[in-house]
Amino acid sequence: MCHQISRDQWDRLVMRCSGLRNVPCKALIAGRNEPLTESLLLLDGMIGRHVASDGEGVTQLVGLQVPGDFVDLHGFPIGVLDHEVRAVSDVRMAVFPHAALSELVRTDPDMMIALWGMTIIDAAIHRYWSFRIGALRGMSRVANFLAEMDVRLRQANTVVRSTFDLPLTQAQIGAACGMTSVHVNRVLRDLREAGCCVIRNRRVTIRDRDALQRIGHFDPTFLQLGHV
Repeated sequence: MCHQISRDQWDRLVMRCSGLRNVPCKALIAGRNEPLTESLLLLDGMIGRHVASDGEGVTQLVGLQVPGDFVDLHGFPIGVLDHEVRAVSDVRMAVFPHAALSELVRTDPDMMIALWGMTIIDAAIHRYWSFRIGALRGMSRVANFLAEMDVRLRQANTVVRSTFDLPLTQAQIGAACGMTSVHVNRVLRDLREAGCCVIRNRRVTIRDRDALQRIGHFDPTFLQLGHV
């Protein structure tokens, strides 16, 4: 989401970075209800948000962060998260201490509004995931999910010739779409045969973006990016 702030704002934000952090795939980055003293900006890789039920051992993927997203900015004002955050792939992140962010927003109202805007868009993405599962059916859900990833990763400049990495298993795609991995497998075959996209070795190639968005009833307005 940092592509939505100006170059001058980005330069002011970078000055508050205390360092970089590398985390391996599947590692826990932030636990539920654990005190937070810093916020992390994803530079490379992909991170998932997970909600777990107490004592039931059931975990649900409820969001994905891509390069340019703050992983836990909404934890800045309250100091904790109500869910856990894990690396979906090997990731590299920039670290911003909350003390430095507090000073920034206290002295720079425009930056405060920009950071607030990022949390609003993050919340919009979560609402859209609820819409996807609640209002769409099988093939449309997966098409919608892939269309969202395509737009967000193009904004992050990680799509090369309509191809991008999606380090998710079919079970994880199913978790994002409220479907079984078996159902996802059938739907991916249908999307491939329809000429929309191909997933091979966890890389997605978009063959017909308009058709994919049409099948997925996808409208990127919620991302506040316009059509890209």
